[in-house]
Amino acid sequence: MKQTQTSTKLQLSYSKINTFLHCRKKYYFNYEEKLIPKESTIPLQVGDIVHQLLHKHYMKELDLKIIENLDEHVKRIHHNENEEINFEVAQQAASLFTQYLKTHEPDFLKVISSEFWCEVELSNCILVGKVDALAKDVEGKLWRVEHKTASRVDNAYLQGLKHGLQGAIYDYLVSNLISERLQGTIYNMLVKTKIPKFPRVPNLINPSLQVQMLQTVKGVADSIERCKQNDEYYPSCSCFLYGRECDYRPLCNFDSAEVRKAFYKPKEEAHERGTL
Repeated sequence: MKQTQTSTKLQLSYSKINTFLHCRKKYYFNYEEKLIPKESTIPLQVGDIVHQLLHKHYMKELDLKIIENLDEHVKRIHHNENEEINFEVAQQAASLFTQYLKTHEPDFLKVISSEFWCEVELSNCILVGKVDALAKDVEGKLWRVEHKTASRVDNAYLQGLKHGLQGAIYDYLVSNLISERLQGTIYNMLVKTKIPKFPRVPNLINPSLQVQMLQTVKGVADSIERCKQNDEYYPSCSCFLYGRECDYRPLCNFDSAEVRKAFYKPKEEAHERGTL
């Protein structure tokens, strides 16, 4: 395995793989046609901003004066045509971030890298991903750190993090790009309840899970190539997930120029997360 910058192989991230496994039609609209909804949901907007703020904090790019008036700073930077949504997003993100700092700082973890980009070439694709942070504990052991914003955290959610595809992909990527041994992942949970909670969940690397993950990735890469050749991007009919309607359901129900113009816009060829 090796890192690559020039290969023309299919690039697969966790988001791409998960989308394809859930619905091939959604994968087509999102990653082949490169269409995205004009408005993202409030939870997604809040999660993006919190990640950006944490990155700036780790890079020591956040002025203390900005932190004191964080909701106003976020409102100025984060643009939304709906002023009420803009205010709510800014308020939630600022509150979660500042309370997180109070909970976990001073911290026993020392962040050594933030927004760490990874790519590893496999036999039929390139596996890519961006790790929230790499950190060392007081004993000098290396950990991957992931920040998760969620409305609730139950046992099923935690088991999905600890034994699911996403964790296996990121642990594999880091382990293949850094010579130092990776212990596992520390999940910092930002739970958006009335009184926010910030539990921390460590998880050691599971080698057998990584074997399963590689089989899944290879199978998805092969299936995507067949879909491209035979135009087999069929819908799954699983149009509701976590209590939300799929963003592409209007397009699946009635694909027209009017629907496309009303609900979607071209995906910008840029970072997955913008910058504050």
